[in-house]
Formats: sequence, structure tokens, C-alpha cells
Amino acid sequence: MKTVLNAASFILAVAIIGCNAARYGTLIGNIAATPKVHLVEGNFYISDDRRFTIENFIYDGQGPDAYFYYGTQGTTPSANGNKMPDENGSLGILKAYTGKTITLTLPTGVQWSQIKWISVWCIQFTADFGHVKIPSNVVLPAQRVISSFSQLQHGLRSGAVTILDTKRIKIENLHYDGQGPAAFFWVGNGSAPSSVGKKIPDENNSMTKLARYSGQTITLTLPDTLTFHDFNWLSMWCIDFAANFGHVLIPSDLNVPLYANQKNCQPMHERLHVSWELKGATEIMFELQGKIGTDEYLGFGISGSNTASSMIGGDVTIGYYDSQPMAVDYTLNQYAQCSNGRGACPDDRVTNGRQDNTAISGSRLNGITTIKYTRKLNTGDTVGDKTISTSQDVYIIWGIGKLNPDKIATKHDIRTIGNVKLNFGRTARTPVNNCPAFTPDPVGPTEAPIPWKIEAISGENTKTFSAQIGQAGGSRGYSAITGRNSWGIAWYINQKLIPEIYVKRNETFTFIVEGGANTANTARYHPFYITDDPIGGFEQHNATFQKTVKIFAGVNPNGSLADGAVGRLCEWNVKAGIDATNKNSFDEFFAVLEKSCDNSNNGQPGTLTWTPDQTTPDLVYYQCYTHRYLGWKIHVVDDYTNLTGGSSSITPTLSSGLAVLSLLLCVRIKWWL
Repeated sequence: MKTVLNAASFILAVAIIGCNAARYGTLIGNIAATPKVHLVEGNFYISDDRRFTIENFIYDGQGPDAYFYYGTQGTTPSANGNKMPDENGSLGILKAYTGKTITLTLPTGVQWSQIKWISVWCIQFTADFGHVKIPSNVVLPAQRVISSFSQLQHGLRSGAVTILDTKRIKIENLHYDGQGPAAFFWVGNGSAPSSVGKKIPDENNSMTKLARYSGQTITLTLPDTLTFHDFNWLSMWCIDFAANFGHVLIPSDLNVPLYANQKNCQPMHERLHVSWELKGATEIMFELQGKIGTDEYLGFGISGSNTASSMIGGDVTIGYYDSQPMAVDYTLNQYAQCSNGRGACPDDRVTNGRQDNTAISGSRLNGITTIKYTRKLNTGDTVGDKTISTSQDVYIIWGIGKLNPDKIATKHDIRTIGNVKLNFGRTARTPVNNCPAFTPDPVGPTEAPIPWKIEAISGENTKTFSAQIGQAGGSRGYSAITGRNSWGIAWYINQKLIPEIYVKRNETFTFIVEGGANTANTARYHPFYITDDPIGGFEQHNATFQKTVKIFAGVNPNGSLADGAVGRLCEWNVKAGIDATNKNSFDEFFAVLEKSCDNSNNGQPGTLTWTPDQTTPDLVYYQCYTHRYLGWKIHVVDDYTNLTGGSSSITPTLSSGLAVLSLLLCVRIKWWL
């Protein structure tokens, strides 16, 4: 009797698996090891050309460092594999599963033809908890053309009918006179349509009676959890007269792709795609996906203006991956680096602001960064957030740029061009996915930009230095010279971009400061000071850090600004209509700049004097009091001989030039002799 029951149970299990195999795709096998490890088991199906499903997946969650892993080499799992995101898009350590059916997506650019195996793999112990091997000749689920509608009543006819996936069917060239009193699309079981069936929505997700069709191509989507595996036929059926106007039969051997929730996606740029999905009536989920470096961010949000795409006043999310997904809520209240809650600031650094984003998942694979997060349509934060409307077009803004070492967004390198609008409510009907697949970048290191060579300035030649603000010079300027990402502006000393300065102890030097005095606009307020802090932005540091910093000029012992640290703003900007990118030298770049000065501080510069002495370190920095990463190095020496410095070079004095000439002549004479 027990043998009979076991056989019956086996037959039932096989029947269930056989049924679900079609429902989830091509059955590959059970992922369980023999014997089982950490209880891992579940039926593994290839669901389409990018996804797979594990039915009733079980794992006890006790592995210390377990992930989904795939391999493109070898016949069995090994450490020579690659981590892949879980069903939520997360690269975090796997937690326990208790019989959940999950669907995962292959990393961008990876195809089934490349994959040899998929495993639940523990990196720490190089252990396989369970796996499946992917056959080289595996048959992928595919769309299925079935027939055209039978032609019975009211002029119903069609072209080809194609089952696109488990929930969608496309009907081409559909004709119907619209005269049926209560005609609907109707699904059911049996050898032919009958009144025992179920009404399904039309192509507009409407359940009202069908109107006339005159050659349209439409796509119907089954509601709720229904799939075409549940039915034998699709009919245009008149409920009032129990009449079949025409139908198609659904094959019993379907192996079509698993339905994927259709998302709204819009490309902002070839490097940034934005997707969204409404989550009920009060919440929205966004996904930012882009081709960025490890030190870059993806920025997206709501314009600061209701009539144009404007950065000022904008409510944006800065997304990046830093061992975990980050989706930081930002307010753009000034076009400047964040300082005291003004500028491009995280909301929690703005008075009475708060973080209203929740990062859900994210990954960085094959050069593609993906960040998924949610927020309320109306967060209630009136300081930094905009309400997102779903009933009309909304002006949006976006940007891609660098993160500074503190993971704060710097000025964008790429940004919104013109006015861009999106309708976040278009999910109410059929979502529109306009995003092509990203192409992964070739694997391998990228070549770092070659920094411009900036001539150093020696105090032997001048005791006076002008300090003004100017453009940071793109990829070969400030960032390449210092190895740090800038906001886009930097100090210009004697009309040179962040030159290294050499000064001698016990000599007095004068700095003519023209960094701006408009305290209401931090973009135009750059007090000058000299410190041992290579970061700068003294005002931004907390009290504990400020106590560790030494200041030699520009700031008083009580933290207030010294006389002369503030002056009018003189700024070097690119001339209108000029392309300043890809300049081979700073001299070429400087040639397309022009200087403008404002009337702050009564139109007068500040004058700051400084005399380094024996207590002054050999290396200090000139910096901006309100912003970080604007300045560079000052070398303090005991004499001016044998001066060298970083990316800078010292222009020889007359005496040093004669010495070099004499040396060359001496070498020449020796060689001749």
C-alpha cells in the first residue's frame, strides 16, 4: 500500500512540475545538491532570453557569504564565477527562503549561450550549496503565432494572432462592426467557446463593451494572476445572446516567455535611463540605470520650476553604488557646492529638511549601475521636496557627475538640455518602455586623463599673489592635477589654475583676495585662508574636526574670518559660444576665458598678509572657507634653491638659468674632449 501511495505521489509531483514547466518556461532541473546543503532546493526554469525562475525555492539562510553565482567556464561551480543580483536587484548576502517562487534577471550583456552553470555559492568557503547546469542546446521560451480569428458573426476577422508571453496576446489587423449589444473579449476552457468563461479587459484596460475595429493591431493583457496556460480559447463573445462572434484556440504545449511587469522607462541620455512604477495611490518607485564610473553619480528629479526644466529649486535624487545602493534626497537651492545648507545639498543638511527616499536595491555589474528606490508622491517635506503629479506632464531635471571623497555630489558633467517633461501617470493604462538595452563597456582599466602642467609660482620672484575664482578645467584640470573631484570652480593664483606656490620662512607675502563677499549666495562667496587641511571648507567641518585643523592666515582663533580674507568676486568664465573642452594645455584653455568682477565688498579686493615662520609646516594649503576642494599646495622652504613640485614646474630665475647654461656648456666641452 505504501508503495502505491509513493508511486501516486510521484506521478502527482511529475504532473504538477509538468504543468508549471510551461507556466514558468523551460524546465532545467532541481537546483538542489545531493545530499542537500543548507536545505537548498527548487525547480529551475529558463523563463526567457534574460530571466530564470526558481519555483518553491528553499534555503535556510545560514551561509555566511552566499549569493547567486553564474559561470561561463567549466562544468561545475567554482570560484571562477560571477555574482549576480537576487530577485530584488540586490547584491547583498542571501537571506532565508521558505518556498517562495522567485524570478531573477541575468546581468546586462550576459546571454544564456555563455552560461555553463548557476549556483547558490558561498564565497567565503568556496562552497556550492546547489546548482544547475545549463545545456548548450537549451530551447528558450519564444513567442507563438497560433492562427487568426475564426469568422462567424458581425464581420469579425483578423490577421495573425501571436501569444507574446504568458499574459499578453497580440491581434493584428482586427475587424469588427461594433454592432454586438454586449460583446467582450472572453476566455475559457473546453473544446469551443461557451457561456462558462471570463471577461477580460480590452487593449485600453477597459471592461466596457467592445466598439468597432477597422484594421487595428491590439495587445490584450490578462488581469490579476491569470495566464494563457489557464485557458483553451479566446473569443469575442456576446453575453446577452451567448453568441460566439469568432475565436482562436490556445495550444496546450505553450512555451512562451514569462510575463514581466511592463515598466515605464525613458532614456535621459545614452548613459542614463529612468524607469518608474506607481505603487498604489501615494507612492512611486524609481529605477536609475546608467553607465558611470565608481566615483560618479546618477542624478534625477523634479524641476524647480513648473514651466521649465530648472536646476535651481529642484528636488533630485543622487544615486550611486558604494558597497550598497544609495539614493540620497537632495535640494538644489543655489548653484553651488553645499555649504551651511545652501547649494546642492542632501536634504538632511538643510534646516528642517529630511531624507524621504528609501533605497530598495541596486547593483554595479559590467559597468552598469542600477539604483532602485521609493518615495511618497507627496512627502510632506515643504523645505526640500516637490509633490509629484500623476495627472499631468511634469518638468524634470537630470545630471551625471562626480562624487567628492565625502560622497557629496559635485557639479554635473552632463545635464538636462532644454525642457524635458514626463507623465508619471502613464502607468494608468499601458506602460511605455522607450529604453534600449545598455551595451556593457569593454572590461579593462580606462586611461586616466593627463593633467595640464601648471607653472608653479615662487616667492623669490613675487611677494604678491592675486587670488580669484575660475573654471576648474574639466578632466585635465583640477581633478587630474589633484586626484580629487571638484565642484567645477577653483582658485586661480596670478591667473593660473591652482598652481603650487613656494614661499620662504620669515618673508611676508600679500594675497589680493577676490573670491566674493555675497554671504547670501554661497556660489559667490569664497573667503580665502591658509591651513594644513588639504580639503578646505572650514565652515563645513564639525566643531570636533575644526579643533584638529591648523590655520595660518585668513581665520581668527575664534573661527571668524580675518580682515582681508574677503573681497569682491572676480571670476574667470568661458566666453559665450566657445567650446572649452579638449584643450591640450592650460594656456589654450585660459585663452577662451574672460574675467568679470562684481561690486560686493564695495567693489574692493581683500588684502591678506602672511609671514610663515619656523613653526609653519613644510606643506600647507590655500583654501576656500565655505567650500571644499578649491585650493592646492603651498610649499614653505628655508631657501629657494632646488625647488620642485608635483604637476607644477618652477620658472628659473636669471641666476638659476645661467647655472643651467654653464652646466650644459661644461658637459658639452667634456664630451668634445
